[in-house]
Amino acid sequence: MEKYYCGLDLGTSSVKLAAFNQNFQQQFQVKKPLSLKNEKEGQAELDPDEVYQKTINVLKELTAKAEKEEGKIDFVSFSSALHSLIAVDDNFEPVTGCLTWADSRAQSVVPELEDFYQHKKIYNRTGCPLHAIYMPAKILWLKKNKPEVIETADKFITIKEYIIYKLTGEKVVDYSLAGAGGMFDIRNLCWEHDLMELLGLEKSNFNRAVDGKQELKLRDKICEELKSELKVVLGSGDGPLANLGAGAYKNNEFVLTIGTSGAVRAFSPEPVIDDLQRTWCYMLDEDVFLPGGAINNGGLVLQWIRKILYNDEAGKSRFYKDIDRYIEDIEPGSEKLMFLPFLTGERSPNWDASMRGIILGLSLNHGRKQIIKASVEGVVYRMYAVFNVLEDLLDRQNRVIATGGFTRSDSWLQLLADIFGREVVSLGAFDASTVGAAMLGAVARGYYDSYLEIDPDWKERTLKLPVKERHNKYQQLYTLHEKIYKRNQDIFARLNEIEIDC
Repeated sequence: MEKYYCGLDLGTSSVKLAAFNQNFQQQFQVKKPLSLKNEKEGQAELDPDEVYQKTINVLKELTAKAEKEEGKIDFVSFSSALHSLIAVDDNFEPVTGCLTWADSRAQSVVPELEDFYQHKKIYNRTGCPLHAIYMPAKILWLKKNKPEVIETADKFITIKEYIIYKLTGEKVVDYSLAGAGGMFDIRNLCWEHDLMELLGLEKSNFNRAVDGKQELKLRDKICEELKSELKVVLGSGDGPLANLGAGAYKNNEFVLTIGTSGAVRAFSPEPVIDDLQRTWCYMLDEDVFLPGGAINNGGLVLQWIRKILYNDEAGKSRFYKDIDRYIEDIEPGSEKLMFLPFLTGERSPNWDASMRGIILGLSLNHGRKQIIKASVEGVVYRMYAVFNVLEDLLDRQNRVIATGGFTRSDSWLQLLADIFGREVVSLGAFDASTVGAAMLGAVARGYYDSYLEIDPDWKERTLKLPVKERHNKYQQLYTLHEKIYKRNQDIFARLNEIEIDC
């Protein structure tokens, strides 16, 4: 009988579950879309109960598929998008929606926290720079704008904590989700006391933090509903698990992901704190840390380009083919056109939410081709800015493992290698976060003593080597890109201070 190791990912756009055999080869996948509520400016919320129902649905489909294939589900290990926040009452019922990482409404209170963060050296303990994406700013925003929520709120949790409670009755959070929330001391593994005092909160307002390798038992009524007594492993965050699932643990390689946003990450046996606070440091589990940096504007930029330049159905269908063609046809530098892609501000490495997009160098000779090539170059430049910082901090020069939908484009992977000046590899087609969750679960269940023992026979799908001449040209262009950025920081800060009636 086939034994399945399963990873379930709670994302911002879908709930996704994948079943793997004992060599971590994917056998099947179940996916259910989620609806993101964005009716107000800056709002990006999920309905916690919709996420729970979709989770139940994928688990039911999993058990049905396993039975049909005459297989046995050994466990389900959980991955989750980072930076979510839900306020729940003393019955653990939500009194807010699930504020996702994309919810930017807390930006209005960030200036109020600047002196406190600097004086108390909050980043040094939490590994999270001051930003609206993290729990402290979101909670302060709720206190100022929704006091009725604070009056009824008993705990502040993440979406995974809500789902785990509904499934198991346990009120726990793994170190990865806790650490990536910005309210947690990643060295001492406890809730950060200065932040709790500032916000008028106590330890009881947060769930008990535990290692993600902890096993949990389903409620009896859930077992009856699923017709299964499958084991549950608490798991970790999607970013750390994506690194694990990409095979980056053994050789300490960098992992680059571009989805809607983008990130560069690497593992470390200890916290990595940057004196300039350009990067964050999250956790995989109690022993493994994950320094890295993220950009807001990855695939999001291309979605915007498609909406602006491809407004007919025929155009939309050829958009991604055009990207490949234009990357190859247009020389580095997009015929002297520069695109700084800050459509939604910036996270790493400068954490400047006031920045906005810049297209510089437009002439009558430029059109769709050059704009698209410049936009892709701009996204990769921002990833390269994060990579440079991380490489210096870790004193490491390894190859880059690329993950995400963009890896289907050979042209984009080659562009990445040319700009980074590093070997870039993409592996076989699978979801790195779900396979990473399955790996963590296998270690938790005692099938392996450590992640180092896991050695799946994955084939390299694509290997790209940098072309020296193009890399040298891109070094010049990147230097210019950075100069344009720095010279416009003050302009955008001042522009944001001007009130414009809409």
